[in-house]
Amino acid sequence: MRRRLALALYYAFTSHIRSSDNPGTIGARLNRLVVKRIFRKCGEAVNIRPRVYFGSGRNVSIGNHSMMGQDSIIGSTAEVVIGNDVMMGPEVLIYTSNHGMEAGIPMRLQPLKSAPVRIGNDVWIGARCIILPGISIGEGAVLAAGAVVTSGVPANAIMGGVPAKVLKYRAKAEPPAEVKGASPAVDGGPCPQSGK
Repeated sequence: MRRRLALALYYAFTSHIRSSDNPGTIGARLNRLVVKRIFRKCGEAVNIRPRVYFGSGRNVSIGNHSMMGQDSIIGSTAEVVIGNDVMMGPEVLIYTSNHGMEAGIPMRLQPLKSAPVRIGNDVWIGARCIILPGISIGEGAVLAAGAVVTSGVPANAIMGGVPAKVLKYRAKAEPPAEVKGASPAVDGGPCPQSGK
């Protein structure tokens, strides 16, 4: 009963609240409060942007500090596991099922075939990406806007295209040195973007 009430509240009201990238806003907090009663697991500081659709949500798990982009659709006929620190652009489509395609039987009469989707930690999914059933996305991967992901994504891969293919791999960056006070650009140091 609690899940049904939470689902009704989410789809009728909280999914339409304008929010920002800041998980501390009232809209983000309210959404998080509701989806914690819907999702299998909901981490800390999760940000569900407006009008995200996830069906019943009972097979969805999302880690700490992750966000679902505005107007995204998360299929949940099979398990969807979203790791920590995942950024998702607007209108991302994650499918967990597809129709059978055997010849001789109308496709509309064939049973759905479901498979889970797993997204590792620290993944950036660009706007309007499509992720098909059964896909695993490795930790640190980046999916370019509009990519159609039809096969597994290796860790730290940058993928794009239709179908998505590996364009290159992320280089391991040195963590930035802690800066006390203002940034170097403000203090008269070089500007990080231009080096001037």
